[in-house]
Amino acid sequence: MSTVNSESSTAGWLAGTVRNLLVEKYGDGRVPGVRRIAADIRAANDGETISHGHIHNILTGEAENLMQRTSNLLARFFDKHPSYFYPPARLAEQDPDSVRALAARFATFDADQVEAIKQAIEIVTAQAKPHER
Repeated sequence: MSTVNSESSTAGWLAGTVRNLLVEKYGDGRVPGVRRIAADIRAANDGETISHGHIHNILTGEAENLMQRTSNLLARFFDKHPSYFYPPARLAEQDPDSVRALAARFATFDADQVEAIKQAIEIVTAQAKPHER
């Protein structure tokens, strides 16, 4: 039985996100074990890898916070932006630290991504204005 397929009641957002990406990449029922995943990450990242133990911890929910290096390696492996591996901020939990974390994520975006975010904000703002009466 593959470690990837085992469900954990404590598995969090990151574990579910990575498991879903693995199923997309390999196919349902075809996700390999963590040693093979580590080898595939290494191949996709010019020899840099994530230890199979850390992959196990991510998939079981024991590792909820990623270092930038890990999110970069996962991003390249899955063809995603590194910010994809950080959970969306919850409005009810906003505090100065979460605002700083969001700003740090935005700092990693390129000019086109920032422009797309600005456009999305303008669209949402324009749609909300008729309801403000």
